[in-house]
Amino acid sequence: MSLTTTQHDILVKYLKGVGIGHQEPFEEFYDHIATAIEKDKPEDVSTYLREVIQPSFGGAKGIQKIVLNQRKARTRMIWKRAKQIFFSLFGWPAIGIVMVSFILVQTSLIQFGSKITLLITLGLGLFLPLVVLAYGSISFYRDCKKSNRDYRNSDLNSSLMVLVHLPFTLLNIVGNLIIPLIIGREAFKIFLTDNLWLNTLFCSFILLYGFTCLKLMKEKFIFKLEVA
Repeated sequence: MSLTTTQHDILVKYLKGVGIGHQEPFEEFYDHIATAIEKDKPEDVSTYLREVIQPSFGGAKGIQKIVLNQRKARTRMIWKRAKQIFFSLFGWPAIGIVMVSFILVQTSLIQFGSKITLLITLGLGLFLPLVVLAYGSISFYRDCKKSNRDYRNSDLNSSLMVLVHLPFTLLNIVGNLIIPLIIGREAFKIFLTDNLWLNTLFCSFILLYGFTCLKLMKEKFIFKLEVA
């Protein structure tokens, strides 16, 4: 047995009404509640949702709290996995990627200078993951709209966007606040120009961070809805 069109529409309207708009929590709550409806066969679905289902989650605020807790849990999972991927690059045989990145960056610094090397590094390590994730998010939105799904966003994509966008925020803070106020732009430029190893380490780190983000986008972070 499956939900009728009317039951489906009522359930979708209810989920949207309590603020569930991302794919993962929407599908999890929908499956859980639809199963309950199929089992109990209520005559009035709207009343059933309001008087039976909603109290079982602790009310509308309880549902929102579950969604928030799941988002936090998924974010922790993503950051934990990101650290695992990043540090695994320093083990065998992935250490070869680190060594190649280190050599290429240092060679580029010697041959082309710090400015060009930095631009290439930022493009590959930061902008490329951002473009890939943005394209994926737009494609997801279009696919959902084309398939007439009841959501347009993914909680996973939103959490990954925070990870990908974080370096831009940090660079903006360091470049526009910390360096001008504490060190001075000119003094910092001279320091960077004269320090080949610092440039090499910074650029290599950016490349590895970008590689980590790209690899992370291929993974799934899914867990079932748990109700006390």
